[in-house]
Amino acid sequence: MIKAYFRCNGGDYFDGSSCPFDGWSSPELHEFLAACRTLTVSGRSPSIDAFRSLGMSNEALMRVIVVEFGSEAAVFEALSPNAYIKDGTERRLGSLGTDLT
Repeated sequence: MIKAYFRCNGGDYFDGSSCPFDGWSSPELHEFLAACRTLTVSGRSPSIDAFRSLGMSNEALMRVIVVEFGSEAAVFEALSPNAYIKDGTERRLGSLGTDLT
């Protein structure tokens, strides 16, 4: 099972029309959702290359992750990490900018 998620400004990843943790939405999210619908209708699995081939903007692509699960039972709707490690340094969720810096 392959699933794509979108990152909100708060650092959460989710699948839906807004972040379930804080209600966040954006034009890039709507672009992502439209691309997901197109992939589903065409029977294609989500991937960064597939989103890129649909003409998704770089601003939207920088917020996308694609996860492959071992079974449908393992799939989740949203993920809220407490911290990221980037460039070898732990960065707490609330202290990151939209580009995770």
